[in-house]
Amino acid sequence: MAARTRCSILATVLIVSAGAAQSDVRLVLSVSAPESDGHNVPLHATVSLPQSLANELDEYIAVTLQEEGVPGSGVPGQIVRKDGAAELWWIAPQLKAGRAGNWVATLRVTDARVRPCFISRERAEQYLDLCWDNRPVLRYMYACDASSQERLHQTYKPYYHVFDAAGEKLLTKGPGGLYTHHRGIFIGWNKLKHGGEEYDFWHMKDVTQQHQRTLYLNAGPVLARLKSLIHWNDPAGKPVIAEEREASVFRQAAPTILLLEFRATLKAVAGDVFLDGDPEHAGVQYRAHNDVAAADQALKASYLFHEDGIDPHQDKDLPWVAMSYGLNGRRYVVQHMNHPENPKPSIYSAYRDYGRFGVFFKHRIDAGQSLSLRYRIWVVEGEPPARQEMAARHTAFTSPPKVEVLNVAQTP
Repeated sequence: MAARTRCSILATVLIVSAGAAQSDVRLVLSVSAPESDGHNVPLHATVSLPQSLANELDEYIAVTLQEEGVPGSGVPGQIVRKDGAAELWWIAPQLKAGRAGNWVATLRVTDARVRPCFISRERAEQYLDLCWDNRPVLRYMYACDASSQERLHQTYKPYYHVFDAAGEKLLTKGPGGLYTHHRGIFIGWNKLKHGGEEYDFWHMKDVTQQHQRTLYLNAGPVLARLKSLIHWNDPAGKPVIAEEREASVFRQAAPTILLLEFRATLKAVAGDVFLDGDPEHAGVQYRAHNDVAAADQALKASYLFHEDGIDPHQDKDLPWVAMSYGLNGRRYVVQHMNHPENPKPSIYSAYRDYGRFGVFFKHRIDAGQSLSLRYRIWVVEGEPPARQEMAARHTAFTSPPKVEVLNVAQTP
């Protein structure tokens, strides 16, 4: 089979084997013992693809994995390119604390399609949906339209919307409502200092965060990943920060609605930048649908912390915070997880009953330098899970098992 030319794609489906002319590639992967039990845990290893696979599109490389000694543990895998390297991803249905193991991965090039898998759908110049088997899961709102003041107000910052389990109703807020500048999952600082000036990249007064282009898009049976370039423009329209924002959405079983890894790299492109503000108006935040603000008290947002006695106004560097709220006759829980490599000290703003919460810090970025951020957001339908389960999910994010390639073989 001739190698395909890599290209930019807007709609992707994973191609799964129906018999290929080329040889299979077999990898043996060692997975270290996890620190805690886990369910549906994303795992990955950096792999060197042989020449027979190196020039193929990711979505034409079919992957299956089996845990050694565990019958019936077969799961799909996915090749994802990152910074010139290839990563092999899969979801481990169950991990036991203290138990290491080996997995065998089989890779092959194929032409036959199979569902279900992630796909992407785009409404040009408006938004791009990441969908599981045609059901929207996450929507990237990226329009920036200055044709009128009203339209500019609606589109002055890109953000992510979260859908319910049916993919029909939004769980997050858009323009308008209580605090119109709160938009889904978003990032900003209300007192960004640059060149002797102070800019409000929270309320978006005279500034914009403008999507420039899609840098990477991959979708398959394990995850969908979207990376975009966003300019934080001053009132003259010149970029102060060039942000590379990456959303990775992982396949999960019900009642999970979304497992999102949010990454952002902020580069100071025109001089030093100081990210300043306060916990109420800065950082990486989640805003529940505006109906929560108008709901009865029983449906308004409440918060759960990793241990009793936490005062979010005072206690710093919390590992995670969860918010519970009612909407459309159902209850939802959102766990916002902080990574230990993010700047410190950090403070979670987690007390507003209308459903806006997230983590704040102050940080200086020197001219030409970058700041990298990592967060994971888990959205589940139902009553709040036990603290132990949420702690385990945070551990799987911050201290996942190490995966090493032990052996590579090509079979006829």
